[in-house]
Amino acid sequence: MSRPLRNAVWLAVGLVLLAGVVYQADPPKAVCALRDSLAHPWFLAGAVALFAATQAGFFLKWHLLSRLAGAAVTVRQSLRLFGTLYLVGTFTPGRAGELAVPAMMRAGGRMTGVALVNRLLESAWTVSAALLVAVLVFRGDPRSARLWLLGPVLLLFVGLMVVLSRWRLTVRLLDGVRWVLKPLGRFRPVVWILAQEEKYQGALEPFYAANERLIRLPAILLFCALMLAIWMMMVSANYLLVQATVPAVGKDVTFLVVFAVMVVSAAATFVSPIPGGLGLTEFTAVAMFYAFGYPQDAFVPFLLLARFLLYVMVAVFYLVGRTAGRGLPEAFSS
Repeated sequence: MSRPLRNAVWLAVGLVLLAGVVYQADPPKAVCALRDSLAHPWFLAGAVALFAATQAGFFLKWHLLSRLAGAAVTVRQSLRLFGTLYLVGTFTPGRAGELAVPAMMRAGGRMTGVALVNRLLESAWTVSAALLVAVLVFRGDPRSARLWLLGPVLLLFVGLMVVLSRWRLTVRLLDGVRWVLKPLGRFRPVVWILAQEEKYQGALEPFYAANERLIRLPAILLFCALMLAIWMMMVSANYLLVQATVPAVGKDVTFLVVFAVMVVSAAATFVSPIPGGLGLTEFTAVAMFYAFGYPQDAFVPFLLLARFLLYVMVAVFYLVGRTAGRGLPEAFSS
C-alpha cells in the first residue's frame, strides 16, 4: 500500500472516530451548545488571544533553537519556515511532516537537525508528562504499575537520541555496521546501502553540527522552560473554551483536569498513524473526562471548537509567514 493511500485510510479511521464522538453527544445539542457559547464573548476572546500567544510561543522556541544551533537566520526567515513547518506538521501523522519541510524549502542540513531535535524533545516532554498524569490518575489501580514500564523505554529513547546526535559516536556506529556488512559486500542490497551511506555522509555534517549544539543541558533546560510556558497558555485557552461551551459542567472542571486531558490526548496524537490525530484526540479527551467522573458527551462542543481554532491559528501563521516572512537564500542550503 502506497503512503498516500495508507494516510487516506488512517484519515478515514480518524473521521469515523470523530463522527462516533459527535454522534454520541447528539449533534443537534452540540450545535446548540456552540451557538450558546457566543453568550460568553469574553471567554471566547481570551481563548483566541491565548491560542495566538501559544502559536507565537512555538515560533519563539523554533527561532531560539535555530539560533542556538548556529543557523544565521533572521526573524522573518524563521517565520516563513516555521509557518510552513507547523502547517505540514498539523496534517501529518505524529507531526512527522515537520522533518521534511527544511529539505523542501532548501534550508540545509542544519535546519533539518533543528527540526529533528525540536520534534524529539517535544515528543519526549509530552509523553513524559502524559505518563506522570496517567500514573496519578490511575493510582491505586493494580494495572497502573504497568505504566512504569514506559520509564525504561523513555530512558532508552533519550539515550539513543544523545548517541545519534553526536557525530563521532555515529561515525563509530557506522564503522561497525560497515565492518559487519563487509563480508556481504557482493550482495546487491548491501552494495546499495553502503553506497547510500557514502553518498549522504558529507551532507550529514551540518545536521550533526546543529544537534551537538542543541543536545546540551542549557539548551534542553531552555527548551523545557519554553514548553512549560507554552503549555500553560495552551491549557488556559482550552480552560476558557470549556467555560464558554460547557458552562453547566465547566464550572466544576479544574485547570489541572484540563491539563491532564490535553497532555494525554497530545501524547496519543504523537504516536498515532492518523494525520493530525483527527478523531483520536477527541476520543482520548472524552475518555479522560469520563475517567475523571464527567459525562462523556458534555465536552464535545468544546473539542470541536478547539479543533476549529487550532486549524484557524495554524492557517493564519502560515499566511503571515508567506506574506511577512522571507525565504532562505539559495546559498543557505549549501
